[in-house]
Amino acid sequence: MRKSIAQKLTSSLLRSKSSRATAQVSAESSASIADVSQSTHSAATSRNIRELSVRLDDYLERVDLSGDAVELDVISMSRQIEKVKKYTNGALPDAVVPYSMNEDDFGMVKVAAWSAKAVYASDTAHTEHIARPEEISDYFPTQHSEKIDASFRDGTVKATRIQMFSAQKEGLPSRLLVVAIRGSTSKRRDWTINFDDVGKGTEGEGFVDIEDRKYQVHGGFLECAKAMVEKVSDSISSILSKAGTRSTDGDFRLLFTGHSAGGAVASLLYAHMVSRNSSRLTELSSKFASVDCIVFGAPPVSNPALDPPGEGSTFLSIINEGDPVPRMDKDYIESLLMIYICPEPRAALTWELPQMLLNNGGTALFMKDGEENLCAVADDVGQKKIRRVLETTIFGNPRAHKMDMYLWKLGLVKGLF
Repeated sequence: MRKSIAQKLTSSLLRSKSSRATAQVSAESSASIADVSQSTHSAATSRNIRELSVRLDDYLERVDLSGDAVELDVISMSRQIEKVKKYTNGALPDAVVPYSMNEDDFGMVKVAAWSAKAVYASDTAHTEHIARPEEISDYFPTQHSEKIDASFRDGTVKATRIQMFSAQKEGLPSRLLVVAIRGSTSKRRDWTINFDDVGKGTEGEGFVDIEDRKYQVHGGFLECAKAMVEKVSDSISSILSKAGTRSTDGDFRLLFTGHSAGGAVASLLYAHMVSRNSSRLTELSSKFASVDCIVFGAPPVSNPALDPPGEGSTFLSIINEGDPVPRMDKDYIESLLMIYICPEPRAALTWELPQMLLNNGGTALFMKDGEENLCAVADDVGQKKIRRVLETTIFGNPRAHKMDMYLWKLGLVKGLF
């Protein structure tokens, strides 16, 4: 079957950073995007796909590098974001409703979010507008921490901070160790190149496979996770040693977290540790009462989905409404760019979206606009309903990908930002 010009262009853009870098972004082209012909064979469509791809890619890269506010022309694209809302599937459906979560678990989500933000900062103080962990949970950070620097040469090792917390409340594990992994390490390994690996999954044998359950895993993120096993193991062991922790203590909880690409790698390291495949990291699992993972805005990583190993382990993927990254793969990129350049629908219309090539890890929970609580679909067995929501809803607001937006919706931001 012949590919459309849009498909050919998008595939080319996903493969080549240099071709994207040659595209010039102008205010004039930004203003004309909504008026482009819907024909996938027009020169105007081709040009605008190229320009929007550059701008979207650049925005997501910078968010992933900083985890902070990013002021770029791409997302002066308010017209495109408003256009998404005009489609009948441009927002989460009514079936997505508040999810019941106890206070202790919600506190753990907030600690994970704080840590996922802190790893972007040069120190743990970060900005004044973020609430401290002891203000929003029953844990406070201790002096015990370790840092892993990013490998800028090949980008496989992502900047990581391992921080020990102590409990302020009885009935909880007295100490919590959080492994927070930052997003992309350099613009040379950009988002769309990462996504070009989607659909070409690498075998998870020896890393995340469990007994007769075999996985196809995103090759780029798997490469990062494998490169980080030894460094993360060394840092965890170092903190446990400094804290005087014995392997028989059994009162430690380990939590993996991260935002964006960092969340994808955190998910794979968690899945590896609980899989009991042989490594220095899996050998450390016996030192913890539980091993958990909570990630934010993380892209899909595997097929089938990575699941918690059973009762007693928490694995959550928090998704902000509109954030395109948890839905991103090469087919979705093309569909989203086509939405941006097509005329605004004049009547009720549903935009048909491609099926997901890979799955998000763990239990997906949404941060729905207008809702204070985390949300899910009721009576969702095996995440089938959530997957259907992800496959049929347009996630087309790149602003929603910022970690600050996740913090704000969780109530961690003091005032406006």
